[in-house]
Amino acid sequence: MSSQMVSFKGTRNGLVIVLDPSREFEDIKNTLRSKMESARGFFSGAKFSIADAHQAIPTNQKDELEDICRQYGMVPNPDGSVVMRSSAAVEPVRPYPNAMPSQIADGEAALMVRRSLRSGQRIIYPGHVVVLGDINPGAEVVAGGNVLVLGNCRGVIHAGIDGNRSAKVVAMRLSPMVLSIAGRRLTPDLAGHSADFCRTARLSGKDIVFEFYQSGR
Repeated sequence: MSSQMVSFKGTRNGLVIVLDPSREFEDIKNTLRSKMESARGFFSGAKFSIADAHQAIPTNQKDELEDICRQYGMVPNPDGSVVMRSSAAVEPVRPYPNAMPSQIADGEAALMVRRSLRSGQRIIYPGHVVVLGDINPGAEVVAGGNVLVLGNCRGVIHAGIDGNRSAKVVAMRLSPMVLSIAGRRLTPDLAGHSADFCRTARLSGKDIVFEFYQSGR
């Protein structure tokens, strides 16, 4: 599957782009370009390294992949490519000083932010993000999975940025300035609903729908 051909892992030194060496290079290159296009602007300025599962990448291929990443504003890590022998070699990234990695009930990696986010603050994480506070206007959360906000959600939220159509946004009071799921974007006039109860936003076909929160869904 293409989702396993190219994947993004967070580390303390930036993002690691992990490749499946059993796939054709042209397929890998096209998949990387597609993923970068779907997340356009989200990783701008982020440091990155390129790795495959078993061996070093040929220099000419590595250069081509780095050029694609540069086109989308990413910055090569000075250490260059790395070899990934197991997923255990990747540690959770802490993109925000007061955020701590955690685990959600089904064992998937999540990032827990133990405070509210002010205007100008931005969280980027390849998995789920849990905010124990408010996301104020001008703050932004970019997540590969779900976004859970135990407070007011009034900022900019991007969930499922790697094409994860099952991603959801859940908040105690869900009234974002901008909301997108798997690249499907809701304009501010449509997103700016206000309610004093917990709601979920999810994809239904091509549309983002809002529902009362129901445990287990």
